Amino acid sequence: MPELPEVETLKRQLEKKIIGKRITDIEILSKKNFIGKSEDLVGRKIEEVMRFGKVLAIKLEKKPKEKEDIFLNIHLKLTGEILYAKDAKDAIFPETIPFTKTNRMPGSTTRVIIKFSDGDALFFNDLRKFGWIKIDKKPIIPKGIDVLSSNFTLSYFANLIKKSNQPIKILLMDQKKITGIGNIYANDALFLAKIHPKRKAKSLKDDEIKRLFESVKKIIEQAINHGGSSGADEAFIQIDGKKGTHQRFFLVYQKENQPCPVCKTPIERIKQGGRSSFFCPNCQK
Repeated sequence: MPELPEVETLKRQLEKKIIGKRITDIEILSKKNFIGKSEDLVGRKIEEVMRFGKVLAIKLEKKPKEKEDIFLNIHLKLTGEILYAKDAKDAIFPETIPFTKTNRMPGSTTRVIIKFSDGDALFFNDLRKFGWIKIDKKPIIPKGIDVLSSNFTLSYFANLIKKSNQPIKILLMDQKKITGIGNIYANDALFLAKIHPKRKAKSLKDDEIKRLFESVKKIIEQAINHGGSSGADEAFIQIDGKKGTHQRFFLVYQKENQPCPVCKTPIERIKQGGRSSFFCPNCQK
């Protein structure tokens, strides 16, 4: 599942490609994945691309006499992909697109195609059809504090942890409290901070909380710099169809039975909240 670094990567790439372009047509191949009237967007120019947690929000220009804004909100969920092509009629990518068995779009998992006046296009793919594109008058903003927001402070983080009886790994992934930390980055941040994923959050001492806060920020920033993570499931690709590179820098995630990068003890895996947690039983206490 694409997490904050992956969605932020897409946001930065889309900013360079689609701002200023005018929508001429939206082809909906799966009604389940598109909510709203596509004709409401035709003829509008893209003004801004934003990200709120794991949601992309594309702001479109208002038509004359309109008072309310209009946004195209996109959530990739588990297997969503956004691809950008210079030629909608001949959209060929350098690598085979995951889940499609082809490098030519549209593919078997393409659900929505957004076409622009210059011939360019966006392809929204989704194998499992859990992702969505929604037209709204405002961006869809998650309840939790975004990790890249100025509101994500050590004070907020510490207060959250000291009040919680949840295992720290589960708390980190609670999107209603902290937005953007998914399974990949929770695992590696906890390893970097030397904290066991099953520790009760409120058992953490002040120095551990500070260390974890800094680890979360560091891991997220590194992943963005690496263009996101394309793990073993290949569920994330960039808008040109290429993989991210942060998977080359995983510390413990998906490394069960491999030696710890610090002490060489085999990495262990347990289940927490239906997700796999990877950790070093020697380094993380």
